[in-house]
Amino acid sequence: MQGTPTFNHQADLVNSAIRFINSWFKQSKSITNELNNFFILPENKIIGKDVIISRLKGIFGQSDEYVGGRYDIIDVNFELLSDEKGIGFVEGVAGYRDVIQKQSKIVSGPFKLYFALQSGEWKIVNIEFPGFVY
Repeated sequence: MQGTPTFNHQADLVNSAIRFINSWFKQSKSITNELNNFFILPENKIIGKDVIISRLKGIFGQSDEYVGGRYDIIDVNFELLSDEKGIGFVEGVAGYRDVIQKQSKIVSGPFKLYFALQSGEWKIVNIEFPGFVY
């Protein structure tokens, strides 16, 4: 049975992922609240939050709206490290209709949001999400 600290971390990760996903569906600027100051990509490539924000604005700017967003969270996992730091992820599937000039296409697939725990907050450090590309 999980103890209270474990449950709180898991709940924090899930809540942060839900806020990110809901902000994605609304194409909301509040999506940036869930992002870390830097992102860690494969092959140890590091990019700043400002690059991610620009990319999100570019992706959102291509569409009129997203409709009918749905998601299912399938797994949540984390590991606490020393000095109150940690790593974790939330994964599942998501889908929505991307509407462009009154035409729509379904965008769907698996997602995985990677998190780092610093200063008591879980922040996203890498995004794999339907419709998002670096």
